[in-house]
Amino acid sequence: MMTALENAVAQAIATVDDPCSIAARAPLNVFELGLVRSWDVDEDGDVHVLVSPTNPMCVLIGSITQSIQRRIESVPGVRTVVVDIDGDFLWTHDEMTPEGRAKLEQRRQGSMSQVPVAPRQWEGAGNPK
Repeated sequence: MMTALENAVAQAIATVDDPCSIAARAPLNVFELGLVRSWDVDEDGDVHVLVSPTNPMCVLIGSITQSIQRRIESVPGVRTVVVDIDGDFLWTHDEMTPEGRAKLEQRRQGSMSQVPVAPRQWEGAGNPK
């Protein structure tokens, strides 16, 4: 069971949305997207968070880590915050939470109902395969 401080830190982290998912109009927070590899709060209020980018060339991971740090620093009872980047971990869609996958699928279905897209639609009638 989480302590009150751990719960408050988790809630603070969950307020950070991934900027690329926002741009794609399918906002997911860093937990839902699976960017947070681990996080820990010790008895002194020191917090350590380990995040990984969705790809090694992610130019926004610095902004994401700064947002996580600022949100956690605003939690009463937190003494220090360290947010590290795990650049060796290769993120896949499997890292997403079930809730994150469901939100993304719902957004995709909504988009598909507005603009129908079929896989490999360019291979339709009249086009050589």
